[in-house]
Amino acid sequence: MPEPEPEVCFVPDDLGTSSERLTIGEAVGSACSTSVVRALSEQLVQEIQCLRPGSMARIDDIPNVRLGSATFPWMQRPAADALRAATSGGGTLSLNSTLRTLPQQYLLYRWYRAGRCGISLAAAPGRSNHESGLALDTSDHAAWRSRLEARSFRWLGGSDPVHFEYVGGGTVDLSGLSVLAFQKLWNRNHPEDLIDEDGLYGPQTEARLARAPSEGFPIGARCDEPEPEPEPEPMPMPMAARLVIDWRLESGTYVLTASTPEATERVEYTIDGRVIGTAIRAWGADFAMVAGTCEDHETHVVEAIARDAASAELARAVGLLEASGGTAIAIRPRGASTYEITLERAASEVAALEVEVDGFVLTDEVSGATRSERLAVRYTFTTLGARTFVLRSLDASGGVLAERTLTFELR
Repeated sequence: MPEPEPEVCFVPDDLGTSSERLTIGEAVGSACSTSVVRALSEQLVQEIQCLRPGSMARIDDIPNVRLGSATFPWMQRPAADALRAATSGGGTLSLNSTLRTLPQQYLLYRWYRAGRCGISLAAAPGRSNHESGLALDTSDHAAWRSRLEARSFRWLGGSDPVHFEYVGGGTVDLSGLSVLAFQKLWNRNHPEDLIDEDGLYGPQTEARLARAPSEGFPIGARCDEPEPEPEPEPMPMPMAARLVIDWRLESGTYVLTASTPEATERVEYTIDGRVIGTAIRAWGADFAMVAGTCEDHETHVVEAIARDAASAELARAVGLLEASGGTAIAIRPRGASTYEITLERAASEVAALEVEVDGFVLTDEVSGATRSERLAVRYTFTTLGARTFVLRSLDASGGVLAERTLTFELR
């Protein structure tokens, strides 16, 4: 089992900031306190209670517990009961952090990524121990350690001395439940813009979270909604999803190739909408064609169209190429909604590539890393359309050497 990730223990408060009419994305730049999303967080806890009745309990009514101004007053019920027992012998236990909801963790992570609010480390949304409702942070850890451990709170140790986690029985697995609660709230309030209710934190959920109102949705939690009808079996992917285009630099020119449907007899290649040539099957099954280079630091849309013997279109795929000074950025279609973002011919000091899409850092499906040492990130998108890509080249220590932002329409 991997070691738990160190958590953020203290967050500076900014109590003078109002959450009225702020979206979560706007709150990133306007405050340094997770209390700005308290109202939305309350709705999420209520929705979690609908999904798992009785799983959460308030802790702001425990006499000997003092909560920080930004501390959210909820824990899983067994952990809350154990906390009540641990503090019943007198004294005051000050807590700096307990449960963190999805929008709270989103803010902490964004502040950490931006170097704001004095946060040196924060887990990505969906990956923090505090989102389980079983963890607490206290600066009084030395004085309270023995009493907390006697009530099944495990001390994390010197790596994160303020952190305790309840390991007693009776708890439930809340993995993904905060994400699912948000997805349900969003869909209830946005029937025109539905997202998957799968409990997975991905680009479509993060994009809606950034647009969500920090003061909460007009329609809150509902415990009496009927179970949704089973989804129909997915239709087979269209033929267009099975066209893959590629290109490589050879002797100062690009060689374009395509993997195509079986009935393909020729492939037309276009650059920025202009046909640059056609490759026929008689030349080879990879439909190779040579094209000049575009070392102009401009983004160029590369498209391939597969046609059968009657010239009917079978499939098409679109990618992007930008090259300058010998280095190139490419976004290549790799199958059904799958793309690979690559940094080619990079300088020797570049050790890894990180790719962010609409504020969400992608995990490379090949290496399983967010910082890809192979300088390529492959990802299957659940939402297509125009997306904003941020590519960062990193040195061996993880420092950012260069950053490039571009927009590309996934099709």
